Amino acid sequence: MSARLRSPVRDKRIINLAAEIAETKDRGTPILLLNLREILASAPKGSKDGIRIRNECWEFNILQVLVLILKQDFSIIDGDWQTAASLSAILSQICLGIDLEEESQKKKYNEEFLPEAINNLFLVTRRIQARHGNIPDRPSLQKDRQRLMMCYKGVLESIAQITYGYPELASEVLESPWLLQLLISDDPSTVSGVMELLPKILRCNKNVINKIDKKLKFSIMDELIYKLTVNKDAAIASSATKCVLKICDIHKPMIDVLCTRYKGLKPILNKWENAGFGRDLRELMMMLQAGNAKQAESERFARAAVVIQTIWRGFITRKKLRKADKAFSKFQNTYRRRQIVMERRKEEARQALELERRLKLNRQKILREFKEKQLHTIEILPAAHVEKYLQNEQIQAAIKIQRNWRGFHSRQTMDEKKVLIHRYKAAVILQRGVRKWLEKMRKKRERFHFTIKPPGLTENRRVELQQQITQFRDENPVSLRR
Repeated sequence: MSARLRSPVRDKRIINLAAEIAETKDRGTPILLLNLREILASAPKGSKDGIRIRNECWEFNILQVLVLILKQDFSIIDGDWQTAASLSAILSQICLGIDLEEESQKKKYNEEFLPEAINNLFLVTRRIQARHGNIPDRPSLQKDRQRLMMCYKGVLESIAQITYGYPELASEVLESPWLLQLLISDDPSTVSGVMELLPKILRCNKNVINKIDKKLKFSIMDELIYKLTVNKDAAIASSATKCVLKICDIHKPMIDVLCTRYKGLKPILNKWENAGFGRDLRELMMMLQAGNAKQAESERFARAAVVIQTIWRGFITRKKLRKADKAFSKFQNTYRRRQIVMERRKEEARQALELERRLKLNRQKILREFKEKQLHTIEILPAAHVEKYLQNEQIQAAIKIQRNWRGFHSRQTMDEKKVLIHRYKAAVILQRGVRKWLEKMRKKRERFHFTIKPPGLTENRRVELQQQITQFRDENPVSLRR
């Protein structure tokens, strides 16, 4: 009972899948294996469930069956080569997330299974390449060619992903005979995919180029140089240039080989000028011009120093320009604001002068009309009444002057009057409050009457009570009372 409780929990989906694979014929097995996509999607890589499911795929031999299936010809299987690409992606997902505990199983997995998986994946790519080369390059067949090309790149990406997870497989990838066969092909589309794979493999394990056979290195370099010189496609030449530079960057002795083995390469490279990869081409030509690895390395460091200085000076210049732009922008904003303020002041002064001019003209007009009216009235009046009229006008003028003066004087003293009024109102409020408080206290005193004498106590009655108290004390001394 305790052993049953300690046994690990198996995933029913993996068990059912293993049973169905055991009962199914060979052609139906790849379709069943596609069900692993949903199972793997439900358990992400690195999680506990993901590791458990991937270990169970190894334990139930599903992973081994998947690698064996890749040897089949998928042109007679449902889904064609898209099924092969999907199975390759599933294989890379399982391999990157598996974590075997037993040392024997781990050793078998690393030393036997993974190299076989890489070999079978290369076999799939070789078959897809052959299929792609047999399809004529016609507009009506472009969709089929593009579909095969997508499957081809998908399988190569699966190889790269597995190599990322297991860098020790980089030597297996480079030493695989299928790699050189894929590279030798004259199909430019598929060859570009292989040359994109090479830098990825070299980045996974930079020491792998030192481990592989010298003859294999020269074979790969010969093929890359051949693609660079004989090929007419700029994309292939660009990929080949990048591969050569990557190999020379990782393996410095290859620079000496490049300079001595391919002496006539430099004049041939001139045909790729203005082809879109001038930077890589210039670096390769400088490497050939150096003549040896040491000189190439020193020139590379010199170019790197120049680049660093250029970038630094550019950064400093751009920084100064940004500061100058900000300062100039601030100066412009300040100048514009000042100009706006000055223009506004000028406009206000102009408007004030215009208003003053209009008021002056208006006063002159009123005065002129008044004088004309006065002269017209004097002309109408008899001579005996002119003096009386002028005296009356003087009196009216004096009245207006006095009225204006009184109004002006009242307005000038209005603030003082306001202060006096506020003080008067404050005094009224204080007096009203004090009176209310005094009235309240008076009513409070009238409510309670305090008298020392009890009611009905007269002087005779007081004398009588005093005599009774004295008599009682005489009759009852203190000793008796105790």
